[in-house]
Amino acid sequence: MADRLHLANPARPDPAVVRRTAEELRAGRLVLAPSDTVYGFLGLMSHPGALEALAARKGRTTGFIALVATQDQVARLSPGDFPGRRDKLARVWPGPVTVVLPAASGTPGAREGGIALRMPRHPFLEAVLAEVGEPLFSTSANPPGESPARSADEVEEAYSVQSCLLIDGGSATGRPTTVVDLTQTEPRILRMGDIDPGPLLDPPSVTP
Repeated sequence: MADRLHLANPARPDPAVVRRTAEELRAGRLVLAPSDTVYGFLGLMSHPGALEALAARKGRTTGFIALVATQDQVARLSPGDFPGRRDKLARVWPGPVTVVLPAASGTPGAREGGIALRMPRHPFLEAVLAEVGEPLFSTSANPPGESPARSADEVEEAYSVQSCLLIDGGSATGRPTTVVDLTQTEPRILRMGDIDPGPLLDPPSVTP
């Protein structure tokens, strides 16, 4: 059985649970938690072992998302620009839209020069991001090819999670995020979720 902490009020997460989560992440351990979409793994982006641990749990080495709290964090991970970038991102964030942007050189988790970023709208994740003060890697809590977990019970059914802290925040009712690739001149929708990515679809002029 996982070390399982319950959020009595997901809209106002217990500061002690937030601090414990941040401690686990800073120590390089993964955490399983709810989001505004589905349940997922979290790992501290700056910890050298987090990406490897996520890959081992997920069964793949790419496709992870970096959760961010501020536009400044976005700018550090993706210093490129295009007309209206900040405004366009602000029109879909915070929320269930993942945006692939040109990545800064040496950015962990980047693939083919791009990094997938998202600013979540979820009180617990927002509190954890504020507590750690830096981006988090994330990926949905499901083995490849299976449906994402939408409750803590489903997470425990899908994984052997004895070594992970599991945050029980009740049911997650969303779908996986809309994903839009903005690394090229022509935007591409890679996956459609619940949110219309219209504000991102005007062709940008990307400067890596």
